[in-house]
Amino acid sequence: MNTDGNPAKPRRKRNRRRRLFFHLTAMVVVLSPLLLAELVLRLCVAPPPFRADDPYVAFGDLPLLFAPDATGDRFETAAERLVAFRPQSFAASKPRGTFRVFCLGGSTVQGRPYSVETSFTTWLQLNLQAAQPTTNWEIVNCGGISYASYRLVPIMAEILNHEPDLFIVCTGHNEFLEDRTYAQAKRTPRLAIQLHRALLHLRSYALADRWLADRRDAGSSSRTVLTPEVRTKLDWREGLEAYRRDPARRQSTIEHLRHNLETMVRMARHAEVPIILVNPVANLKDCPPFKSEFNAELTESAQQQVIELREKARELGWSDIYRKIELLEQAAMIDDQHADLLYLIGMCYQRTGRSTEAKQWFIRAKEHDVCPLRIVEPMHEAILEIAARYQVPLLDARRLIEQQTEDGIPGQEWLLDHVHPTIAGHQLIADGLYRIMVEMDIIETRPDWLATRDERRRRHLETLNDAYYAQGEARLRRLQEWSRGRIPGAAPEATEAPD
Repeated sequence: MNTDGNPAKPRRKRNRRRRLFFHLTAMVVVLSPLLLAELVLRLCVAPPPFRADDPYVAFGDLPLLFAPDATGDRFETAAERLVAFRPQSFAASKPRGTFRVFCLGGSTVQGRPYSVETSFTTWLQLNLQAAQPTTNWEIVNCGGISYASYRLVPIMAEILNHEPDLFIVCTGHNEFLEDRTYAQAKRTPRLAIQLHRALLHLRSYALADRWLADRRDAGSSSRTVLTPEVRTKLDWREGLEAYRRDPARRQSTIEHLRHNLETMVRMARHAEVPIILVNPVANLKDCPPFKSEFNAELTESAQQQVIELREKARELGWSDIYRKIELLEQAAMIDDQHADLLYLIGMCYQRTGRSTEAKQWFIRAKEHDVCPLRIVEPMHEAILEIAARYQVPLLDARRLIEQQTEDGIPGQEWLLDHVHPTIAGHQLIADGLYRIMVEMDIIETRPDWLATRDERRRRHLETLNDAYYAQGEARLRRLQEWSRGRIPGAAPEATEAPD
């Protein structure tokens, strides 16, 4: 008996169940051959070798970073690469009891404006030796001056042949230094790129992609061909003028970093080598923007309004800080893209002790810097997102420095310039990496570790003479001039002989 008085209702439910069953059966019939083929390929065909293709850039005749020495028993930094890298050396055949770590990145990894001797790579090695002296800890510094993420991928491909036990990758600050075009990126929707990366987990799709990739023209005109060593825009006369606000290029550059990070993570995973990503820190409060421009959509009269409001605020000095903030925020309502204006508002809030507001304005100033020599926020987000998605250990150096700074805003307490940490900052980063290696069960902390570490640090610092620090300070001055476009014709270190 039908309790609701509608005998057709049970019939409609049965029909819906039949239709659903039919659709599911049809899907199984259609997908079964594909699933069977995928299973057979996984059981019978080896996965294709990982191919670290870069759809955006290519290189000319790129020499290896490490070359055999005269004996053939060791590899050392190739002479032609010493313009950008510091001398490093390791055994051609890794000795027993050795744990070999390769650290990849730019001048921050190298330890500039000083050098490897006070980089976090050296402090990490001392940390590890203090905890477990019976192991031969080899920390190889692969930090290249002005090297961006796309230049690190070929280096990782090379050092996979040198028996790595761990990779540490710290990158993000140098992505806007070299001039590149992104014609291919502009034609490829991001959704298509994400779908392609997801489908690469299928053996059938990966094999087909490799087959097609082998037939692509490696010298495609859609890719920018870069010189073997970096030649940044700031190396050229009036290089600062080459920077213009370009949202499309900015977005493509962000996507390129994301691609390179994913590539390196997948390379390491394919080789079954653990990897740690580092989210770098930038100086927010003690680094004015390198270049500012008015919003391109502003009329001349609107620009003049901004200028007049800024002038009124300047005339106040610091005597009436809140009136000064009021005038500057009025100007920012007219033009919210002028980096110098945004930075000045941040300075005002910092003077009032309102650190939260100050930090927000400093970040906005960094984001609208027309010459972005500091990692931008979407790149921070990409590093965190990739680490989470691939379950890769992450050292958030930005957060680490923020936690150690009284007002929570990274500045000269821990950074010598716009991106390079102080020696104490490098030690802090090394301690963070050490803790991650403990969490990864690579090493165990001994009860006397801290005292032993401090003693090793003290002895190491005693080996560095006054000339080492003087040279670092001289480099710092040249770097500061170069980053402001005041040294035309050469990067600050490009003409230096290795020391």
